[in-house]
Amino acid sequence: MIAIPALLLWFIGFDMAAEPLDVAGGAAGVWLLAHFVPLGFALPAEAALALGLAPEPLAFTLSLAPLGLTLITVALAARSGWRFAQRGGVGIAGVIGGAAGFAAVSALVVPLASAWAAWPTWLAIVVPALCFAVPSLGGFLVRAARDEHPWWTATIRWKQRALARLGVAGSAALPARLGETIRLAAALLAVFIGLAALAVAVAIVAGYVSITTLTQSLQLDALGALLVFLLQAALLPTAVVWGGSWLTGAGFAVGAGSSASPFGALLGPLPALPLFGAIPQGWGSAGVLAPALLVLGGLCIGVLFARRPELRRASWPVALAVGIGAAVLAGVTIAAVAGLATGSIGPDRLALVGPDPWVTGGLAAGELGLGALAGILASRVDTSRMRASVADLVPERHRSSARRDEEGDEAFAPLTFGLPGVAAAHDPADAHETVEIHETVEIHETVETYETVEIHETVDTHEPVEVHEVVEVSDAPEPANSEPRPAAGEPDDELLRAFAWDGTEAVDPEPPTQTRRPGWRLPRRER
Repeated sequence: MIAIPALLLWFIGFDMAAEPLDVAGGAAGVWLLAHFVPLGFALPAEAALALGLAPEPLAFTLSLAPLGLTLITVALAARSGWRFAQRGGVGIAGVIGGAAGFAAVSALVVPLASAWAAWPTWLAIVVPALCFAVPSLGGFLVRAARDEHPWWTATIRWKQRALARLGVAGSAALPARLGETIRLAAALLAVFIGLAALAVAVAIVAGYVSITTLTQSLQLDALGALLVFLLQAALLPTAVVWGGSWLTGAGFAVGAGSSASPFGALLGPLPALPLFGAIPQGWGSAGVLAPALLVLGGLCIGVLFARRPELRRASWPVALAVGIGAAVLAGVTIAAVAGLATGSIGPDRLALVGPDPWVTGGLAAGELGLGALAGILASRVDTSRMRASVADLVPERHRSSARRDEEGDEAFAPLTFGLPGVAAAHDPADAHETVEIHETVEIHETVETYETVEIHETVDTHEPVEVHEVVEVSDAPEPANSEPRPAAGEPDDELLRAFAWDGTEAVDPEPPTQTRRPGWRLPRRER
């Protein structure tokens, strides 16, 4: 992957005039840099003057790793560890052997780049070997846990017994809870990386003019354009990590004293790399929207994970502990990755580029954890129980009104007069409410016209009678076996005598002399 561009540069760019050892040393140096071995460069005064710098010797360290090349090693190592786990516990020998083989390759590469290596030889061999060993071991352990290898289950049982002897509550459920915590942390990391990649893509599109201008200023030929493209492709994962730090609000630096964050950008002179043209300007007070995206992403993950059986059956303290543990684990991982994306790309102020690892990891853990906890809490709230609790605090009159709204007016009709399709009322009459009667009914109770009330009690009907006025009840209806009494201050008219409680045949009343529309009320002075 690295040797092919080096050979193309040697064959096309230098017409094979350069020394083969120099070409091999350059490829070896890039390979070591991709595995976090810094390179040291020293330029004489003449070379510095040719580059437009001050005419004095110049020495600097190049330590910013092209994480695109690193990811190739990590992916292949994790894949090998996954396949070694197929053999069971003896597969660990394959992991150890792979790390030893990678260390041997590093031992062959380091002498080729000895002129630029800034570390001792042994350290330059161990660090690349660890770049292979750690992801390989991680892939091996993940598959061992998934396939429940005997040595894995035996180790888990031994730890459970040890915790039980120490009196730790719920030690039997710790493996399942730990697994759920790791899954939730992995989901939060995926959201962080996805949003960061989206932010970088948007920044590249928005900064297309600046990127094009920087590319044209380099005046590259076809081979130079290809090499710059490969260099930026190798640095693209590093840009994604910087984009994630930008979203958290911590931002990143491109040189000492500079900063780029959603709240503002303070940048000095930048290297003529087209990718730096995508660095966005600050959003000012609207910069708070960037961290809000991480909170929203954590909220979605929390809602989804709260539906899983492990969290749905767990108690409130356990569910919160799982969310907090996942946020902390994700924050530590983000801090580690941000540390790998920080380094030096040149002398003087360019000796410090990248995000602050701990600030980035802490803010990411807080924002993702806040969203995840909110999602878990929102999904675990029993809304039906809350509605029942609130209903107990609401007066009966408002509860019946709410039930009428939810279940329909037919189930809670305020009046029943024996008419088809009209249900019985469930609430007593309220002497302070008004209802308009639009049905043809027969009324047997004593009525008075000096007060307006709502009638809710059930009465019997014998003959239909049209009622065009609002009627009012001052007292509860008398027992069925009692004779109706005339209202105080009014004559015993034909209408009341017609509807006696003894079941005698009623006489049709005379039609009203004045036609009024239903719901029409008399003025107070007329009543």
